Amino acid sequence: MSTSAIAGTSSAPRGGRLRRWLSLPDRRPVTVAAAVVVTAVLGAFGAATGSMLGATTLTDLPSDTAMVDLTRRASGVEAPSVVLRQTSAQTADRVFTAVTLDGRWDASQARQRYAAAGWSVSEIEVVHDQAGVADPAAWTSDYIPSRYDRFTAEHHGLVVAIAGMSVGGKTTVGMDTWAAGSPVLRILLVAGVALGLSAGWLLAAAVARRIHSTHPTHRITVAALSAATVLVLAAPVIALYVSLAHAIRPHSHTGGPLPSVHHALSPVPYWTAAPPWLLPALSAVGGLLVVVTVVFAARPQPARLAASRHPDWRRPHRRRLRGGGEHGQGLDRRSPNRSPRRPAVVVPVRLSRLDT
Repeated sequence: MSTSAIAGTSSAPRGGRLRRWLSLPDRRPVTVAAAVVVTAVLGAFGAATGSMLGATTLTDLPSDTAMVDLTRRASGVEAPSVVLRQTSAQTADRVFTAVTLDGRWDASQARQRYAAAGWSVSEIEVVHDQAGVADPAAWTSDYIPSRYDRFTAEHHGLVVAIAGMSVGGKTTVGMDTWAAGSPVLRILLVAGVALGLSAGWLLAAAVARRIHSTHPTHRITVAALSAATVLVLAAPVIALYVSLAHAIRPHSHTGGPLPSVHHALSPVPYWTAAPPWLLPALSAVGGLLVVVTVVFAARPQPARLAASRHPDWRRPHRRRLRGGGEHGQGLDRRSPNRSPRRPAVVVPVRLSRLDT
């Protein structure tokens, strides 16, 4: 036998098994729509998983002590600074620091200090504007000149945006720090979406095949659990896909923190009117419903229901005639290999009166 023939015989069962895993038991619109919805739900959570794994490849944000040192390098003086960490539902984490100085702040000297420390620095942006100053005692306000200087510095996957605003003889120097992007992040994000969509379709097809021949009560219960799961996970799935749309768009790493997908499920408000616990709670309840639905769909059926799934369970039993067969044919059609019975032989016996 040739090698190609052997390869053909070995690959045919694999292809058939794969088609069986991917195929639905029927092509009804309801079945196809349910499979598509389940696929979309798991695709959203696959994107969140890929985003979470990609976040582990980013550079860790500096500690509070390190942020104070970076602020001292930017301001050039020893002054108390405020450190504030922010977690957003739509972007990666960031750290703010601020310090107030008397007099003007020289942005060019701060840029030189960062460049001497090995940071890649950008050009300084200068904006001249006016700032409003209110006098509460006189119920009046006035506008005075202001100056805004800004540049960015990047080093070892960390981006620092340094800005100073001078108004009325005082300057506030602020720093916004976040992690730069990573090439692996987008790869893991796309891989998470692909794996989530594939797992969703396989799960939907497996459950549909499992309940296709079961009792109607069992199918209705699984369908009701699936519908409840989709309704509970609707809001988290919408938020994840909105975040995914922002994450796949081109983004400059010096323009701010990277858009994130998995942060949509963090305990911070994703929508202004929504409480911070809404999306995490719905995701937890939805995950529990998914487990319950899969376990219930895979649960073995009772003996009475399992017997009803047999294709011949509705076939009426034919009454066997006295001749040993069905309808006088002498054969049992329920057992085609059984040999015909011989009909009973009736021997007539003549009864006579015995003489005594």
